[in-house]
Amino acid sequence: MLSGPVTPSRSRRSQGFTLVELLIAGTILFAVIATVTEAYRTSLQSSLRAEETVRMITPLQFIVSDIASQLRRDAAESSKGGGRMLDVAYRYEAQSVLYLPPATRFDPDTANFRVYEPRYRLYDIKLTLTYRGRSREFRYQELAWHGSAN
Repeated sequence: MLSGPVTPSRSRRSQGFTLVELLIAGTILFAVIATVTEAYRTSLQSSLRAEETVRMITPLQFIVSDIASQLRRDAAESSKGGGRMLDVAYRYEAQSVLYLPPATRFDPDTANFRVYEPRYRLYDIKLTLTYRGRSREFRYQELAWHGSAN
């Protein structure tokens, strides 16, 4: 309990905040809201980019398998192609870097070494995936062959 008379400056002070205190509190509140908003926006953008990347890469295994099948059907010096799988468009270019025969093999029936014609091709492949206007490029090598190994 207060003793003595209440002075006017004391009663006015206990009625509320001063303008400076309100400005400082408002500035702090604005800074916190701006920081949280920016963090949320950045997180949302990162999440959307990650989702697009996952959707783009999901059919990658099937696309690579399809390219390998095409190269094995037609083991040419170079090849180009493309298609669409699970809303992902793809284009590839394949260039042969090696064209070799199987290893020489000893034939015990004839006591001779059997030499084969070239039938294995190693390709450098450039694969471009496109999903919702965003593209991503992959480079890898693929082995293809033609004919039988007899």
